[in-house]
Amino acid sequence: MKTHPRPSAIRALAFGVAGLFVCAACFAEPDARPNILVILVDDMGYGDLSCFGSKQIATPHIDALAGAGVRCTQGYVSGAVCSPSRAGLLTGRYQNRFGYEHNLTHPEHVNPEYLAIPHDEKLISDHLRAAGYHTALIGKWHLGQSADWHLPNARGFDYFFGMLKGNHNYFPKPDNNQLWRNNDRVKQIDVPYLTDWFTQETLDFIDRTPAGQPWFCYLSYNTPHTPLQAKEEDLAKFAHIADKRRRTYAAMQHCLDESVAKIVKHLKDTGQFDNTLIVFFSDNGGPCQSNASINAPLWGQKGMLHEGGIRVPYIVTWPKRLPAGKTYDQPFIALDLLPTFLAAAGVDAESTLNPKKTYDGVDLLPYLRGEKGEARPHDTLYWRAALKNAAIRDGDWKLLRLPHRPPQLFNLAEDVSERHDLAAEHPQLVTKLMRKLNDWELTFQKQPVFMTSVYWSKQNRKKYESQFQITQPE
Repeated sequence: MKTHPRPSAIRALAFGVAGLFVCAACFAEPDARPNILVILVDDMGYGDLSCFGSKQIATPHIDALAGAGVRCTQGYVSGAVCSPSRAGLLTGRYQNRFGYEHNLTHPEHVNPEYLAIPHDEKLISDHLRAAGYHTALIGKWHLGQSADWHLPNARGFDYFFGMLKGNHNYFPKPDNNQLWRNNDRVKQIDVPYLTDWFTQETLDFIDRTPAGQPWFCYLSYNTPHTPLQAKEEDLAKFAHIADKRRRTYAAMQHCLDESVAKIVKHLKDTGQFDNTLIVFFSDNGGPCQSNASINAPLWGQKGMLHEGGIRVPYIVTWPKRLPAGKTYDQPFIALDLLPTFLAAAGVDAESTLNPKKTYDGVDLLPYLRGEKGEARPHDTLYWRAALKNAAIRDGDWKLLRLPHRPPQLFNLAEDVSERHDLAAEHPQLVTKLMRKLNDWELTFQKQPVFMTSVYWSKQNRKKYESQFQITQPE
């Protein structure tokens, strides 16, 4: 006996077929969605690219990347040290919201659950993989390693090559390296210098991505983080620099610049450059004392909430969708990259992101294209490190709250080097910003389980004054 499907079944079939056509339309044009490449460097000084003012270190290929896109002069990260900065970047949320305020250590007595980004926090890689992207992390992870679910392959990355910890010898050996490929330790050294190896792995990943599938690569270089180690041929180019640490640092920057050149050339050779969204920046300011970096004209360094610890050079390039040769001078933060990438990939953030969580970023693309005029992505930005050190930027006013002294107040529009504390002249503004900072802190309750902290007194400032240069050496 012949049977007829029920009307509900017919409607379901019709919607299903329509859904297939919609889905097919999403993927019909392989070049419609951009590839996305994050080039994150580690502990680089604000003033250590020639396109950001360096007179000592030439970075022509990174400069060319800026020339092909947008150079951003007031870009911030959400943490002044490596691990929390990366946690904010990848989640699109102030890492304070889930108790992640300082670099991880891994004491045996602490529950491993608290030594990573919480399991219920989705990362950029999770969202983009769900949208059909081929995803990879190449380089430094530094976001948990004490449990299987901490590892990159469990956090949205199809492929991982690099180290789980915060630093690594640049000349790895078979018997002492800490490198991993996916969930296996690397035993064979294929490339003798680590920066070059990460670059080659990136090129290989791009070539392995199936034709027509967009890719997301989080290329997390550890250069120029310590240990300061450079190739002899690169050191020879800076023999004129007397200070050994600065000479080695400059050589490492040169190698980084050459690596960027290789990646850009490969993208151009394979016809992918125009539709690849590239974001280049550092995870925090340079630690002037340890790696001889220079944050000029900013004052301070890694670990501090002065501008030298949290403002970093950004370059955003996407030839198909962003203007070339533009400088963008409005403040934004790394938390903005998650919504920016979702928008670029055509992902509806409202239906994708967890409605029970607060996301702190905005889509930067209309701002970088000039569609928003002089409007700022954020009126106010916040920072807190290790429970006590905190800062707020409201417009061009910045307030620092430190545990050992009264609040400090700076006008960044007139004093980017934070030389003149105006708190005594504007007590009402200090009160207003302290309240605003306090209100932000009340929006999250969970506190870090394990952390360290550095406090900076007037004596420390005077002691290290010469290292925090606000002019560039020739």
